[in-house]
Amino acid sequence: MSTAHVNNLDLTAPPVVKIIQRRSLVIGLIFAVIAIAGAFVRPDEFFRGYLLGFMAWLGVTLGSMAILMIRHLTGGGWGMVIRRILGAAMRCIPLMALLFIPILFGLPRLYVWARPLDSITDKHL
Repeated sequence: MSTAHVNNLDLTAPPVVKIIQRRSLVIGLIFAVIAIAGAFVRPDEFFRGYLLGFMAWLGVTLGSMAILMIRHLTGGGWGMVIRRILGAAMRCIPLMALLFIPILFGLPRLYVWARPLDSITDKHL
C-alpha cells in the first residue's frame, strides 16, 4: 500500500465564512455604537456591564495561557490538539490590556474606595 500524494491541498475556509465574518462585524459595530450611547445615558450601568464582560473574556485569555503553560511544563501530548486554539486565545492579552482603559475611567463609578473623600455623603460606606 502506498500513501496518496496531495499536491493541491486547499486549507482555506469556504466562501460562506467571509459572509458570516462580514455580517458579524456589522452587528458588532452596531452594538458597539449602542454601548457607547449607553455609556453617556446611563454610565453606572454601562461600567458595571462592561466590567462583567471584560472579566469574562479576561478569564478566557488568562485561562488559556495557564493551560498552555501547564502543557509546556508537563511536556505531554495531551494538549497537542488544542495548542493552537490556546495560543490564539493567549495572543488576545494585549487587546485585553487595551480594553482595560474604559475601566480606568469608570473606577470612581464602580468602586467607592476610588472616589474622593469629599464626594462620599454616606459615612458608613
